[in-house]
Amino acid sequence: MVKNTTPGADNEGEYSEESLALLSESERVALAEKVKILYPRWLEIRDEIVRLHTMNKIAAEPQCLMIVGPTGAGKTTLIESYRNDFPTEYTDTGIFRPVLQVTIPSPATISNLATAILYALGDPRAERGTIGGKTQRVTEHMRDCGVELLVLDEIQHFVDRDSQVVLMNVSNWLKTLIKETKVACVLVGLQGEAEQVLHVNPQLARLFGDPRLLSPFKWDDELPETVQEFRLFLKTLDGLLPLPQRSGLASRSLAWRCFVASRGSISYLMALIRRACYLAIIAGRPKLDLVLLEQAFNQRLAGQMRGIANPFVGDPPKDLPPLSEPDGPSKGPGKPGKPGGKPGGKRGGRPGKPKKGDAEAA
Repeated sequence: MVKNTTPGADNEGEYSEESLALLSESERVALAEKVKILYPRWLEIRDEIVRLHTMNKIAAEPQCLMIVGPTGAGKTTLIESYRNDFPTEYTDTGIFRPVLQVTIPSPATISNLATAILYALGDPRAERGTIGGKTQRVTEHMRDCGVELLVLDEIQHFVDRDSQVVLMNVSNWLKTLIKETKVACVLVGLQGEAEQVLHVNPQLARLFGDPRLLSPFKWDDELPETVQEFRLFLKTLDGLLPLPQRSGLASRSLAWRCFVASRGSISYLMALIRRACYLAIIAGRPKLDLVLLEQAFNQRLAGQMRGIANPFVGDPPKDLPPLSEPDGPSKGPGKPGKPGGKPGGKRGGRPGKPKKGDAEAA
């Protein structure tokens, strides 16, 4: 099941030509930017957040969760989506912030983390005071604002980049804050780095348990469900775009091109489609095509830096090209790589490729 939460769409999640004709270009572009799809792997983790948020009111100890994943997997978008369901309320008696989201500074210290939390709580004197004073204000403000769920993003900032040592003082400070305020807590961070915070702090690990992984889409013909999931996402996305006609994004050939462009990253994929939709709107085109997607890739997806030739030019790529090293830009377009082995191998699974005769549009 893929849930559409895009504002302005009808029950089927699509716009009629008549409704689009009433909108200006800027209004249609704004609709494209607001497209949001809660797909199965998102919903599973979101349901877990709902559970701990609800259970925390009656649980014996704070309900906690860590979410990890690679860059671009949609972690921040997921937690922002949940936070937006619980907006800040301004009443005669005060300000109510049921879900508080904070980005952890880098490198994290007790002082700058407390300051970040105070800023999020609306404290006009967030930077002032000693660590003890800030800590006391954080605790008091969280109670006064009725904070039920604290979400801390970029938890890998608890790890010193130079020494790879977890900053235990700030880690212990967070553990104490959670226990004293008794709020539910969600930590979000990069896979392979965030987990270190729990590994070296058993008391914190006991609160959070095993991290939940939000991984990118995969494309493996030996696992047809991976291809089906990606194409279903594109089919739903296609129907949500504020364009008069569908673009056939879910056709196997075009879906494969989109997968090569994004490497399954929801962040790259949405950046690609939103930019292509913008180009279609300002050009008066009824749907997306290879030319628009080619332009969008060049403008938004850093193909040269990632070492990926534009997959919307010429024939569909035969194989999934290897990415350049993340430490710097590539020296040139990456050469097509051979399919990898079975899942869990060096390349993480053999990518599929469009079958001969597949059309670009459904």
